[in-house]
Amino acid sequence: MRDDRGMALLVTLLVIAILVVVTMEFARTMRHHYLVADNLGKSYRLDAIARSGVALGKMLLEKDGRDQNLSDSLLDRWAVSDATDLSSLFSDGKLSLRIVDHTGRLQVNSFALAGSTGEALRQAFLRLLTSGDFAVENESAARTIVDSVVDWIDNDDQELEMGAETGYYQSAGKKYSCRNGPLRSVEELLLVRGVTREVLYGTEGKQALADYLTVFGGDGKVNINTAELAVLTALNPLMTAAHARDLDEFRRDEGNKLLLTDPNWYLQIPSWPGDVSFDQQLMTTRSSYFSIEATGSDGNGLRRLNAMVRRDDQGGVHELMRRVE
Repeated sequence: MRDDRGMALLVTLLVIAILVVVTMEFARTMRHHYLVADNLGKSYRLDAIARSGVALGKMLLEKDGRDQNLSDSLLDRWAVSDATDLSSLFSDGKLSLRIVDHTGRLQVNSFALAGSTGEALRQAFLRLLTSGDFAVENESAARTIVDSVVDWIDNDDQELEMGAETGYYQSAGKKYSCRNGPLRSVEELLLVRGVTREVLYGTEGKQALADYLTVFGGDGKVNINTAELAVLTALNPLMTAAHARDLDEFRRDEGNKLLLTDPNWYLQIPSWPGDVSFDQQLMTTRSSYFSIEATGSDGNGLRRLNAMVRRDDQGGVHELMRRVE
């Protein structure tokens, strides 16, 4: 009898232990499912906020394009969207919005244009690379990049003096050929001879070349009203940092907004030297290509979307691509 009672107690304890383990595992599983569902809900919410931001960016660009706006500048509403308080739009998250004008960048696919336009753009690209702002070792390395980029996008197999066509890449053990066509993304430049990650994306103390180039647009024109100062400086060898600062101060002055419709407005800067001018075939005051960066966040996570859009002559905005970053 005593042995039977002992066995019954042992079985009871074993059953209790099993129930405890099962209960704990069930609780752990349910907590896991709860956290997954909660995180999924937050992810959907942040994604919705970011998508709303892209829609808002499109609306700003479309409104600007249809308001008979004769120029695009850093004074426009879309250009100051990153400084606009959007906190009241969402009660359970925050939206950050930034719109970048790609017509203010050098159009890399225009470097192979024939004639004086292409030559002027190639020289501007070379000056940009040798400015000291990027991780380019010397002028020889810069010329290699310029010629290799042109060889990559032109439609022939003739190597420029310091360039690279398919033969170079094959002899270097690369498993790809020269595209001989337009770049599809700035990131594709990493395939081109001489372009390293350090050059394209920058290092500590050196800027990212990717921030000054675009693959969108084919006429080579740069918007003088929105271009980075490094781009404008590269467009004329006589440009100095002081000239660039004067130019930037003038175009950010609300009182000068009506003057910004004329690409030659910089000549009205009182301190502007008479021997410094920009090639008119490269300048514009209207923009067509923009990137919209919208970020939804809630303090615990974020979702960032980047959409590339084109605005047509009637003000319509067309999305070209979108990606999660």
